[in-house]
Amino acid sequence: MTATPSIAGLTNRSLFRIQLQEPYEETILRDETTPNIRSITFSPKGTYLAYRTDKKAEIIKCANWSVAATIDGNYKEMFFSPLDNYFIIWEMFAMTKDNPQGRPNLHVFRSSNGEKKGSFVQKNQIGWEPKWSSDEKLFAMLLNNRVLIYEDVNLDRYTQYIQAEKLQSFSISPSMAPAYYFSIFTLGTSGQPSFWRVFKYPEFEVTQALVNRSSFQADKAAFHWNRRGTNVFAMTQTEVDKTGGSYYGKQSLSYGDVKGNAGNMSFSKEGPIHAIAWNPGNSNEWVAVYGHAPAKATIFNAKCDPLFEFGTGAWNAIYFPPEGNILLLGGFGNIATGHISVWDLRGCKKLGECSAPDTTSLQWDPRGETFVTATTYPRLTVGNGYKIWHYTGALMHKRVCAEKENLLSISWQPGTYPKSDLSKTAPKSIEDGTPKATGAYRPPGARNRPSTFTLHEHEKPHRPGQTLDAAPSKQAIKQKEKREARKARKADERTGDTSPTPPTTTPRAPFVSTGDPEKDKKIKNLNKKLSDIDKLKQQKAAGKQLELNQLAKIDNEAALLQELAQLKL
Repeated sequence: MTATPSIAGLTNRSLFRIQLQEPYEETILRDETTPNIRSITFSPKGTYLAYRTDKKAEIIKCANWSVAATIDGNYKEMFFSPLDNYFIIWEMFAMTKDNPQGRPNLHVFRSSNGEKKGSFVQKNQIGWEPKWSSDEKLFAMLLNNRVLIYEDVNLDRYTQYIQAEKLQSFSISPSMAPAYYFSIFTLGTSGQPSFWRVFKYPEFEVTQALVNRSSFQADKAAFHWNRRGTNVFAMTQTEVDKTGGSYYGKQSLSYGDVKGNAGNMSFSKEGPIHAIAWNPGNSNEWVAVYGHAPAKATIFNAKCDPLFEFGTGAWNAIYFPPEGNILLLGGFGNIATGHISVWDLRGCKKLGECSAPDTTSLQWDPRGETFVTATTYPRLTVGNGYKIWHYTGALMHKRVCAEKENLLSISWQPGTYPKSDLSKTAPKSIEDGTPKATGAYRPPGARNRPSTFTLHEHEKPHRPGQTLDAAPSKQAIKQKEKREARKARKADERTGDTSPTPPTTTPRAPFVSTGDPEKDKKIKNLNKKLSDIDKLKQQKAAGKQLELNQLAKIDNEAALLQELAQLKL
């Protein structure tokens, strides 16, 4: 493996690779002679890169970029096992005249040579993915309200199973042998609540559950385990929020651990839970972004006690690098600004910020020194491309897709790489030619002045329990302005004649009729314009900043005086 991480990208024209160093040249791995490449994926350890077309899936060795295996078929999904040893692919289930019962559509292959280890019938398009234990000893999949568990990749016959009525989803903890833990979610029947439970393998009786939580407001659940597999969060959600509080359904968050402790999590701000994530470098820390806009971000310990409040901002996503020493908070999707804020978790200090509008994908590099943002197809059909950023917010490289070229996917190659100088010093940022958002219209009288209007009340970063200065009300701001103006008037009165007086303007000659009504009318108009110019000159001498059109009037004084003199002849 090279000393610097690399990126693999896929467009509708080619599959390419980029080394993270100047001049960021793209090396073509597959060109247009390999048509219709639909997606790519790296193995978790970075040993293999796989891609699929309408006719085959191919596994490439990242050591020398040679082909390890080719598997024929029109596959729709694929992924690797945790230790890179196995490759799992899924195709649509179909019944034909020749085979009315259908044939297996989920297959497990050995990554190194494409040897088939097992095949299954998996009709579900949602939740079809089998789950592995982190050491690949256990392989489990959900079929017909049962979780079938296989050991040591002997996929001919399952050794254990979990069965429950309306079993909807499950998860395996990332803990190592011999302590394996399973979490399951079962949908409630009429008049009965939904449940999520945690079991220790192989004790799967309901009475043996380590955690047993119920809810009448849960139609689906997602599980979030910490790195050691000792604590888990269950994010439950209803399809419809009957209170009308959210279009996407009502959410709730509950927690449990393998010691049997469990409870419900409540936040200090009302609104949806946008994202939660465990720190991959510290199993006792997790971060949540929650609440109505502007959302609030907080880091908690495993007991759900707040450790630091990051304040509020335009955020709805959380990204950790592998070490977990840095936190990235981003706002994408329905947040048009694409604001990114990067924090050092050791000192809880902001390291940098930037803006990446229209971002559909963001990934940290394996060293945690840079991250890549991308606008991909088909999520967005225009403006496709990617950018590489330093963690301080400096833009290092930008690539925009050409006309009729779409970026389908982009991903870092996982692995272990030595730290570089980028971890200590920030590079010089290149210019970002992305059009900036147009600012809101402000009337001429409000320009070049600080605005006192706030659409939302923002909260500053602080430690829990630290008192914050409340934002002043509009009435308090008006009173402060009046006091400051009164003090300024008194100061002018005290200084008296010692203060410099503004230059006086020469008094204009009184109007004298010429006897010609047309000339008299023009002279009156010119006198009025000259009088306005005198007032503007006094304001300018007093230090007031004039608008461009007002300065143009002053510059036009000489022409007006010349026109006035000709009319008086």
